[in-house]
Amino acid sequence: MDYRRGVVTAESVWRAIVLYGANSATYKFAFGAALLETATTGRTHVTLEELAPRYAELLCQALERQPRQNTSDRGRFLDACRAFNAGDLHRDALHARTIRLGFANVIDAFPQLGGAPAPVRYYEDRRKHSTTPGLILRDELLELARSVHAPALDAETAARWRLVETAWATGVSGAVLAPALVYDRDTQNLVLQTKQRRRSVTGVVAALNGYQDGRCAYCDRLMTQENTGSGPIVEHVLPWRLLTRSWDGPDVDAVWNLVLSCKPCNDAKRDRAPHEDWMPWLEQRNNDLIESRHPLREVLMTQTGDTAAARYATLKRAYQRATELLPAVWTPSITASRQQMKHFTVGERPQAHFDGESR
Repeated sequence: MDYRRGVVTAESVWRAIVLYGANSATYKFAFGAALLETATTGRTHVTLEELAPRYAELLCQALERQPRQNTSDRGRFLDACRAFNAGDLHRDALHARTIRLGFANVIDAFPQLGGAPAPVRYYEDRRKHSTTPGLILRDELLELARSVHAPALDAETAARWRLVETAWATGVSGAVLAPALVYDRDTQNLVLQTKQRRRSVTGVVAALNGYQDGRCAYCDRLMTQENTGSGPIVEHVLPWRLLTRSWDGPDVDAVWNLVLSCKPCNDAKRDRAPHEDWMPWLEQRNNDLIESRHPLREVLMTQTGDTAAARYATLKRAYQRATELLPAVWTPSITASRQQMKHFTVGERPQAHFDGESR
């Protein structure tokens, strides 16, 4: 992810705010979505009275979808949203309570990363301004809302939201979600599978796109219709074809082995593994997901290992076995600077190439 590599842009910091960090409630997702939506109008000032209807609407919709939207049992603002959904609270009263209760913490908390102010500011808090109270929307937010990234950012927020609420509903603090969240190749969705039913949680593209900054995993180009001829394609790093061979490694039809690529790279790669020099990119991506406290954290750890060293060993063994069964490999067109970023230091493992040679 660009922000974690030291690239500070309005887009990379927004993704870091939404995609990283622990969540105790889903207010951040609703606030970010409402804020970005408001910015598309080009307005530079918005009052809480103007922001409240959409903010409350998003949370009411979320409660209809999944009753648990925070880690605690109750909350005065969410109780108001529940009352509205039940028909016990008028819309005007909901908006009044949203203004009074709903923004209490989220406005201050949203632009924070790791307990410190984010390096990009999207708005100025003028709630206590005597003549024009509200939020001043800065150019960074307005430009972001007009950019080609805006639709993807909105989808990524929604995907993270679905995964967080699903984790809370199923008790992901243990390993409850891990074996039950599976990839459905036909729909390209992550599906929660229980004894009773299968329920779609979110699309894989939206769930993974932010961790690739909207760029192809193999060539680093933005995956837009204009740049690559299509949107992102869900790609198996170690080919799905391995499942038709004597494959005894980890399930290749699982999140740890899924990335997003552009159509030209997908077509060129075909049923081949990428060259081993590329593989640390996948290792880093999986570690990024885990370190972000992502709801897929437990899924990935179950699939590949509890520690960075264990995950490295799992990935290396899987790659070696895959290239024994399917020896032909494909070399992605990654620039040297991008490739250098793959040789990194993570947790227990020293800085190393994927072939295991320490530097």
